[in-house]
Amino acid sequence: MTRLLALRNHVGTIRLMALQFLSLAGIGVAWPYVNVYLTDIGFSGTVIGTLGSGGAVLSLVLTPLLNQIADRRNSHRRLFMLYLGGFAIANVIFATSNIPALIVAAVLLFRITTSPSLTLGMQLTITQLIRSGKAILGQIRSFASLGFAAASLLAGQLFALGGYPLLFWVGAAFALASIQLATVFPAKPLQKHSADDAKRQPRNRGFFVLAASQFFISMGTYNAYAFMFIHFNQNLGVASADIGLWAAILGGVEVPFTYLMDAILPRFRIRSAYIVSVLGIAVFTLALGFAPNLPALALLLVFRGLTWPGFYLSSFTLVNAISHPGNVATNQALLQVTMPSIALVLTGSLFGWIFDNLGAGAFFAICALMCLIGVGIVIAGFRLFEPKN
Repeated sequence: MTRLLALRNHVGTIRLMALQFLSLAGIGVAWPYVNVYLTDIGFSGTVIGTLGSGGAVLSLVLTPLLNQIADRRNSHRRLFMLYLGGFAIANVIFATSNIPALIVAAVLLFRITTSPSLTLGMQLTITQLIRSGKAILGQIRSFASLGFAAASLLAGQLFALGGYPLLFWVGAAFALASIQLATVFPAKPLQKHSADDAKRQPRNRGFFVLAASQFFISMGTYNAYAFMFIHFNQNLGVASADIGLWAAILGGVEVPFTYLMDAILPRFRIRSAYIVSVLGIAVFTLALGFAPNLPALALLLVFRGLTWPGFYLSSFTLVNAISHPGNVATNQALLQVTMPSIALVLTGSLFGWIFDNLGAGAFFAICALMCLIGVGIVIAGFRLFEPKN
């Protein structure tokens, strides 16, 4: 019996790795090209920013609501599958339609499923690893970076073979395959927590500090990444067919650093790791606007590969540590989706206008400044964090 349990845990770990790989592969194929595709069919930076704001409004309303329902009904796996299905549908529309209204609808659907699926999938993975007693979140997450990198590298070849339609068809196929692998998560948690039980637990004060911090950090990072590949294409001479290669570098350099985070993060206070990582992201974002050539850009992406895994993993781990089990999925959604959505609602169009009219240097400098403000908030409220574990 012991051997059977060990085998089941081993197979479950492999399935978790495969799910991380394939779900991020779908994003790795499609995400780098979406905004480039929109510019190629005549959408301006301001319009792209406005669509980002529109998607953020929908995420702001829908994501907390859906995650709260999932918390109450213990149906997180079903919601995760729903997000993946919506992502697949958006890609199919991109691949098959030339109707502007449908393309706008697909952009909005893409926006309201991509980030929530990542957030909920990450929380489900954390819960699954805690249940199995395995402290290997970084190793599991490294397969997500590997999937993103491999798919982004493949994307360039797909674009050369079949243009945008083939890219988006493959993105949809990866998402549908991920739905099948999502059964690695239990349909219902082994230990249930009622909504009333969760409501009786006041939120840790550090949660509100993180919320304010995430607002500004998201304002900087989400706007920067929305225009990063356009910047590569328009200002640094990266051909559309080579966007996938650079997206592969972006994800590929994360793999070894993410893998090592299981050994690195436990040696530091998680709040300190969060602060240092965001400072690194701010430096990367500032330098991105002034990269003189492609070799310098490659070095910058390696630097980002060092800092981004620390921020991503410390953020999720910190929220999990200060949250009650009955509302942890809702808290993750509030921090990882709602706060970025609010930031994009308020600033998406403005930042699009800045990119169009003030240039890349000013745009990325302002994005970096927002990250620094977010760091300052966490430093000011450092002592308010009281993790439960």
